Amino acid sequence: MAVLPHIGATADPSVPIPLPAACFAPKQFSDLADPFATILGVGGDFFVAETDGNLVGMAGFRPTSFPARVEVMHVRVHPALRRHGIGRVLMTAVEAGAASRGFKEAWLDTATNMPVAMSFYEVLGYIEVGRESRPDWHWTLVYYLKELPTSALSY
Repeated sequence: MAVLPHIGATADPSVPIPLPAACFAPKQFSDLADPFATILGVGGDFFVAETDGNLVGMAGFRPTSFPARVEVMHVRVHPALRRHGIGRVLMTAVEAGAASRGFKEAWLDTATNMPVAMSFYEVLGYIEVGRESRPDWHWTLVYYLKELPTSALSY
């Protein structure tokens, strides 16, 4: 298992492909240790992008406690391949997959220390719906929402 970094330079061709193998999922993303149980098993889906057998992108969704809403999660693209359309393809798959299951909205969060991610989601039509900060954080969490198409796209 490799773990794609979620912060860092927008495009950094110096990061090697393949990424070094990881023995464990990061503590802050423990659901990645068993995505079948935590994402697929609860009615979500998870997509990966590969190049020459190497993980270069991922994104998933799972239902939330709000009816007809999914949480978009773990959107990552390998730093060496950012700005090549991989993230857009993954987000199209996430949105189409959620819409095809009858979900009406996609919700996600990112942080102010990732302005490129904020811009990416806004370009895709996500609307900022709130912010959260805490005294021990050096960044602010930003929440986004998007209405999904009524008919599923093919992916």
